[in-house]
Amino acid sequence: MIGLALLALGYFVVGADQFFRSYLFGFYFTVSLSIGSIGFLMLQHLTGGAWGVTFRRMLESGAMLMPVMGLLFIPIALATFPDISHSMGMHHPLYEWAVPDLVTPGSEHYDPVVDYKEPWLNPTFFVTRSAIYFVIWSALAFMLRSWSIEQDRTGNQAMAARMRMLSGIGIALFVLTVTFAAFDWTMSLNPHWFSSMYGAHYMVSSGLLTLAFMILMATQVRQTDIFQQHVTIKPFHDIGKLMLAFTILWTYMSYSQYMIIWSGDVAEFTPWYIDRTHNGWLTLVPILILFQFFVPFFLLLSRQNKRNLKTLAGIAGFVILMRCIDVTWIVLPAFHESILDVSWVNFAAPIGLVGLWIALFVGNLQRASLLPLNDPNMEWLHAGGHH
Repeated sequence: MIGLALLALGYFVVGADQFFRSYLFGFYFTVSLSIGSIGFLMLQHLTGGAWGVTFRRMLESGAMLMPVMGLLFIPIALATFPDISHSMGMHHPLYEWAVPDLVTPGSEHYDPVVDYKEPWLNPTFFVTRSAIYFVIWSALAFMLRSWSIEQDRTGNQAMAARMRMLSGIGIALFVLTVTFAAFDWTMSLNPHWFSSMYGAHYMVSSGLLTLAFMILMATQVRQTDIFQQHVTIKPFHDIGKLMLAFTILWTYMSYSQYMIIWSGDVAEFTPWYIDRTHNGWLTLVPILILFQFFVPFFLLLSRQNKRNLKTLAGIAGFVILMRCIDVTWIVLPAFHESILDVSWVNFAAPIGLVGLWIALFVGNLQRASLLPLNDPNMEWLHAGGHH
């Protein structure tokens, strides 16, 4: 509530332009929790295993917030249209490519590159695409949740096959939609620059953030009767291993994108990195290398650390903080030339929106049993407990 109040205050104190930029930053970070939840939920239905059935209710609760995230996208959608953004007190639309002068031949600000991309990067199509993403994600989340609840209520084992089949189709749609969402929402902040790895990087980043959040939630539900009765430490150990894998994958994606662009040294690709390695932004890079990769990597190599939920939760909290710094480094240099120009509203936005997300997440979590007890995968859980 404090975060949202400060965000609203920022609109009147710092101005509409800064408010919407901060809001986009907060939204992009928060929605990745729901994106990660729906991704892992489908992955779990496809692969089975004890880790998935332990965290399924949490993943469903996160995925079910997709319609809410769709509603929270409305301010960004409105700030994209020149006339509406102007009436809301903004000097320019949120996205540079939405400025009419850039795509008007003969105008002094005419940009042929932006004009060439105008069929894709225009406010109407941008908002339409985003609506399609949220409809697909919400439909997948709603169907998987309702079938899972029905399986719990009736014990109908046919539901497991149905959820698995939907997840197969869903994963393909998910990869496409998340890739394009990342391209649309933040890569297009610099309409001249593009990277084919950007969407995959966002997917992996969302997965890493979601795993870390699920571990923190696990510390809260570990003491409940149902978890004490059915769940051993094994699934938490598995989630720790997954977090290690995603830490390595995030590093691979980040390094590969930089390496390809650095070695290519092509004029249209390098400005994105130049903006992020000057005027103080470079200070975040060694922090990310050290604390987003090296520290979690070596801590998660230890079997003992992965089997101690308190230690694992400590590492997870640390990973979440680093995710926030990573998103800061990716998004904010598009708006602030120097790291010293960053506004306090930028921090109010993720605090407020993540806080709202967690409040709704906990509400969703209380609406069903914490474990899907009638699921065939529960046998995996019990088998894991006997070894």
